[in-house]
Amino acid sequence: MVKFLSDEWIALGKQYMLEQLDPEKDMKHITTSILMIIEHVPPHDTTMNFYLELKEGKVNDFTVNTGATFTEKEAVFIIRGNYGTYKDILQGTLGTALALLKNRLALKGSKMEALKIIKPIDGVIESLRKITDEF
Repeated sequence: MVKFLSDEWIALGKQYMLEQLDPEKDMKHITTSILMIIEHVPPHDTTMNFYLELKEGKVNDFTVNTGATFTEKEAVFIIRGNYGTYKDILQGTLGTALALLKNRLALKGSKMEALKIIKPIDGVIESLRKITDEF
């Protein structure tokens, strides 16, 4: 069992993205960075930060840390939401675009630009969905 946000989840997620996602077909050669802030993570109601950087459709950086802030890197997009929303997205019961449009995720950055990269980012989410067994 691979628990969401665990060290094993991070390692397997990065490996899967590097080996299984095609930079052209799946990722459309996008270059961007996203900081996802996950609030109210059980069991201790903590905050976790999930940083993803893509260059020409390839994973360049994939970091998860615990803490209220993440200052190590600047992200083009900052997406904030609660643990339940991210769980719903990874379980496939809520789409990323719908979560943004319904304000279940708060976006800092251009909403129009974010919607343009949703399709490739959904490929990343699908890859993470395949390795996540436990929440």
